[in-house]
Parts: sequence; structure tokens; C-alpha cells
Amino acid sequence: MGSSLYSIGLSGLQSSNARINTTGQNTANVDTEGYSRQRTDTTSSPVGGVVIRDTARLVDKFVSAQVRTDTSTFSYYDAYQSMISTSDNLLAEDSISLNTYLNKSFDALQAANNDPTSVSLRQLAHTSLENLVRQYHVLSGVVSDQESLVDEQISSSLEDLNAITTKISNLNTQILKHEGLSISPANELRDQQELLAKDLSKYIDINAQFNDKGLMTIQLANGQPLVMDQYPTKIIAKTNPLEPKKTDLMVNFGDYEVGLKTQNLGGSIGGLIDYRSEFSVYADRTLGQHAIALADAMNTQNKKGVDANGEFGKDLFSLGEIKVYSALDSIHKAKNISVKVADGQSAKVTKDTYELTRTDDNRFSIKKINMDGKSAEKPIIFDPNLLAKDSDGYFNINEFGLDLRLADLSEIESDDVFRFTPTESAASNLSLFAKNGELIALSAPLSVSTSSDNLSDARISLISVANTNPDSSAFSTEGSLYPSAPHQIYFTSPNSYVVRDASGVDIATVSNVTQYTKLLEQAGLSDDAGFDVAVSSKPQRGDVFSIGTDNLGVSNNFNGLALADLQNRSLVDGKATLIKSFSGFIAYVGSKTAEIEGHADASKIVMDESVARRDRLSAVSLDEEAVNLLRYQQSYSASAQVVTAARTTFETLLGIMR
Repeated sequence: MGSSLYSIGLSGLQSSNARINTTGQNTANVDTEGYSRQRTDTTSSPVGGVVIRDTARLVDKFVSAQVRTDTSTFSYYDAYQSMISTSDNLLAEDSISLNTYLNKSFDALQAANNDPTSVSLRQLAHTSLENLVRQYHVLSGVVSDQESLVDEQISSSLEDLNAITTKISNLNTQILKHEGLSISPANELRDQQELLAKDLSKYIDINAQFNDKGLMTIQLANGQPLVMDQYPTKIIAKTNPLEPKKTDLMVNFGDYEVGLKTQNLGGSIGGLIDYRSEFSVYADRTLGQHAIALADAMNTQNKKGVDANGEFGKDLFSLGEIKVYSALDSIHKAKNISVKVADGQSAKVTKDTYELTRTDDNRFSIKKINMDGKSAEKPIIFDPNLLAKDSDGYFNINEFGLDLRLADLSEIESDDVFRFTPTESAASNLSLFAKNGELIALSAPLSVSTSSDNLSDARISLISVANTNPDSSAFSTEGSLYPSAPHQIYFTSPNSYVVRDASGVDIATVSNVTQYTKLLEQAGLSDDAGFDVAVSSKPQRGDVFSIGTDNLGVSNNFNGLALADLQNRSLVDGKATLIKSFSGFIAYVGSKTAEIEGHADASKIVMDESVARRDRLSAVSLDEEAVNLLRYQQSYSASAQVVTAARTTFETLLGIMR
């Protein structure tokens, strides 16, 4: 009995000592980040006494997984918010608002219209347009600077991420070695792994699991591996050759690479990538579409008038080159493809990317791809050999509002893919082509006159100029009207008239007239002529009205008024005015920012609750450890008394035997 009592007391001492050591370890690591409270478990021995089983970490793998998930979600919105709130503050700043500069530009055009002969007013209008262009560059710079910052942060984050996966892999090796040589678990090493896994979840959404050896493996949320036992992979960023503004992520396995899907990536890296794809790219293309609409409308309208030098107006703005991209093995062929926005068709140009491929020997296909990477519409199939080309070799794709030129068809093969985005960087590439205010075409390209011998009080007026192109209108290259064009309208009665050319030959007859507007349209000549006229009231028989280019006045502001009226036209996407479109963009930025901020606040609350739940189980409580220490000390003392009693009993038995 004494020997048994001695064993019981000794096992009690060992058990209490082990628990005191565990309590001391817990207390010492109360402020150690990532440390999980440990507990030494025991069981009673069938032969008496207590047996120490093991010292385990008090963790719940489901709670730990939830902490990682919630941390990833918060980090996603926090990174997104950091970028978009900065963009919101900059773009919404009144001092750099595009609408302020648009209003100043159109106000300056109106002032020039008040006195088209004033060189100073024309130059003021030109300066206002220069400032407007500069402001497009400023806003585009805000977006591009943010993009550069995002790229830097992604690069830095990937370095940190890859360093963490390497550390987790190294810890797997250490754990395997430690637990292979010892019966005690590598609790502290596993704590370090858990902490690293949590840190990893700040960058990207992960699943942490344990294999049959008890080693941690890391997979992305989509199942792609990051840490396989003792072998880490790396995530690297690469430029997409078809869309250089898009960042592609690749999982590097050493000998080969696999593309990583960036949808629902989570973490700060996912937030930065989504900021680029959902906002940054959108902002750049929105500003680009705005700039294209302005430039195309102003250029088209300026060509319909006459400048201060008495010449047809030319382009006021210049749009930069639309870059064509392809895969690395066919990038040299992209030089054969040229793209530009078709004159007067900017309303058809969307923010989508366009993909050009060859379908067979003669035909090509072009389709839209939206910012989500999905085909937006059915492709347009065309044979470039059957399409009319201009003097520069461009043919028109009317459905998309684009002009294309394919220089060497023989080089382009069926498996080649080419992409271009007309609105990409269009705002930063916008420039003012007109060198001075005298090139702003304020005057009408022709004049109309009422004969002094007319019997009525009706007066003729020019109501529209739609086209001054010598190839498709009544205007010659020199600016005069072709002899065969309408030169005179003669009323044969108050309700009928004839249209005559320069030689007085009738080229159209109109009868049963009830409206005295759009006279050339009623005669079926307005499309070919490129202009139209009206008379103010009912004419009399014999009234004559003349049309020509001989008496163009420098004080005429007919086309200048049309230029200024572009402020009120739905130019952007054919749906919104320039000012309304930009205001809508700023409203979108503010709304998106508020949405992301709301998600960031909510996700932080959820994350904090998950961390608190984990701490309730795994964190060290000094009060609890103090109670445990006192209890285990008392248990130790009691076990020592048992050992003492066993020794006394044993000595008594020996004495009796003597």
C-alpha cells in the first residue's frame, strides 16, 4: 500500500508540476501576438494515480477560419476604400471640376459670337479651350497616378504574401522535425503558423487546412494551392499583352505558371485589383469617352463654318492614337491595323474593348468586350475588300462609329487576336489642334439674299449646314458652290417654287407648299446640298431668293452659335450633355465611395466580433491563470504530503519488520 501511495503522490506531483509549467507559459505569453492558451490534460490511471496526456492549444479551427475570412473581407474593403476615397476627394474638388472649364469655354465662345471680328475675343475662346484640354489632362493624371500607386501596392503586397507562404512552408518542416523527435506537440510553432495564416488572409482570401501529417496547407478560395506541405508556390503579377492596363496574376510552381482568376480574390490585393477593374479603368474610359465626344462634335461643327481667314474650318482638337494590342507572338502584326473614331459618329463609341479577328480568307470579325471581360453584343462580320475606302485607306464600321485600315491582310492569320479600346487614355491624349482663335470657324460657309424686287415681305435665311465635304456636298474644294448646286429659289406662285442652279436651269420643282421652312428638303436636295434654307413668310409669285458664297461677312456668327449650342446637345453616348455626363460620373464616384465605406465599416465590426470570439477561447486571461496557479500550487503541496505520508508509512513498516 505504501508503494502504491507513493506512486500516486509522485504522479500527482508530476501532474501539478506540468500544469504549473503550462500556467507559467500562458502567463509569460499574455502579450504575445498569436499565442493560443495551452492546457495540460490528464487522465486517471487504472493502477492508481494520474497520467499526463498532452499539452494542447485551446483553439477552434472553425473560429480561426472565420477570423481569416472576416479579416480578408475587411482588408478587401479597407484597401478599396483607401484608393477610391482619395479619388473621390480629388475628382469632386470644385477647383478641378471639368464642368467649370466647360462652362468657361462655352461662355468664351458666346462672347466671340457677340463680335466675331474681335481678335482678342477669339483668342480668349482659344485660351479657354486650351485650359479645358489641360483640365482633361489633370483629371486623367489623377486616375493614372492612382493606377500607378495601385501597381506599386500590388507589387509590394505580393512580395509580402510570397514571404509569408515561404515562412509557413518552413514552419511545416520545423514542425515535422520537432514532432518526429519529441512526444510533445510543437504548439508554439503552430501558433506562429496560425498567425502567419491570418496575416496572409489580409492580402488574399485563403483556406487553411491540415494534411494527414498535421501540416498546414494553404489554398486560395478557388482551390488553387499556395502551400503544399513543405513546398510553397509564388504569385506574380504580369501585364496582359492584349490589355496592358489589366493586371494578370499567375501562380508560379517553379517549372510552369498557371493563370489566377482575379474574381472574388478577397484581401487587400483583391481590393486593389477590383479598384482598378471596377473603378480606375471605368474612370479612365469615362473621361476618354467624354473627351472623344467633345472633340468629335467640335471638330465636325467647326468644319461646317468659315474661319477668320475665309477658309473652311478644320479640326479644333486632335485625338491621340488608338493603340492596337495583340499577343506577344503576333504583336508585330498590330502595326498593320489603324483605328480612329469616325467623323461625327462619337455617340456610337462605347467604353468597351473591341476585339478583331480573321474568320476566313476574306472576312473579319469585330466584337465588343465589356469591362467584365464578356462579349457585349453579336460580332460584326465584314469583308474589307468590299467596303468603300477613303483616300487614306480607311473604311467605316458604321455600327461602332469607327474607321479601320488594314494595311497588309496577308500577314493576319485566323488565330491572331487584336484588341483596342478607343476611350482608353483618350482624355490624356487630347490636344488642341487649332493654333489660334482665328481658326475657330464662326461664320456660315455661304450667304443667302432676298431680291429687292420681291413683292412680299418674306426674307430668306440659312437654317442649317450639315455637310461641307466636297465629295458629298454642294461645296467645292475652294469653298464656293458647285455650278450644279442650288443657287436660286424662284416662286412660281405663293404655293410653288423651283430650285435653279448657277446657270438658271431648274433642278427641282415643288408644288402645294404649306410650310416655308426646309425648302431644299422639300425639293429633295438637302442631302446632296449639305445645307437648307427657309423663308420667313408666304412669298408672292415672282419672288426670288439667292444662295451663294460671294458675300460672306466676317461678322457672321451662324456657325459660332452652332458651336456654342453643342453645350446643350446630347453628345456623350448619344444620351447626355457634356456637363450632365460629367456630373453623373462624379455622382457615381461619390455613390461608389459611400458604398465601399459602408461595407468597410460593417466588415470591421464583423471582423472584430470574430477576433473577440477567438480570444474568448484562445486568449490568455491573467485572472484565470492566477486562479489556476494557486490551485495547482495547492495540488502540488497536497501531492507532496501524499508522498511524505507514503514515506512515513513505508518507514513504519520497515520498523515493524525489524
